[in-house]
Amino acid sequence: MQEITIFTILFGVIPLFIYYLKKVTIKPIEPFLWVVFLASLYEFFGTIVLKLNSEYWFIIYNFLAFFSIHYFFFKLLKGSYKYVFILFGILFLIISVFSFYEWENINYLDINSYYNSLQTLAVLFFSMLWIVRVFTNLELKSLTNSPMFYFVSGLILYYSGNVFLFLLSSYIFKIDKSNFQAFWMLIVILNLVLRTLLIVGIWKGRQQ
Repeated sequence: MQEITIFTILFGVIPLFIYYLKKVTIKPIEPFLWVVFLASLYEFFGTIVLKLNSEYWFIIYNFLAFFSIHYFFFKLLKGSYKYVFILFGILFLIISVFSFYEWENINYLDINSYYNSLQTLAVLFFSMLWIVRVFTNLELKSLTNSPMFYFVSGLILYYSGNVFLFLLSSYIFKIDKSNFQAFWMLIVILNLVLRTLLIVGIWKGRQQ
């Protein structure tokens, strides 16, 4: 398990390296690639090597991931649905303020589940809008040749697959700590899938 976790963490630096090495220009996904890159560095050096407390990092990561993914979909949808983006942003800030004031009273796993639930709703909603737009306007000749298809697919798989795991994480940790590692491994695998699809999408962008 440890080997797979470390591999997945270090694998997270590769998408950004390929992006710049191959001189790919896909601006909407670039901020998120940086978030994945920074997350990989922190998780390896901060969590594994130095064994720092990861509670605050989860909150920082959720903040960076939320707004980088928000930016991705905003650009992908060409600036449409501004009020919906603003609504999700306001909901995120409400959760952040609530978490700040209740930090001492709430398990950080519960706080993490709130962020991920909102993020999942945003990803699914904006993905649906993009898919409808693509098929309505016939913007793409082939989905499988589009980098955006792989980016969107990776985000859908990661967040929709993780949402129930994160919602149950605090409960599982309390009643059965011995199986928590197995539960966490599912998140690691979904992370690996996301990072792989990011690389495929970048590679597709290189070919265009």
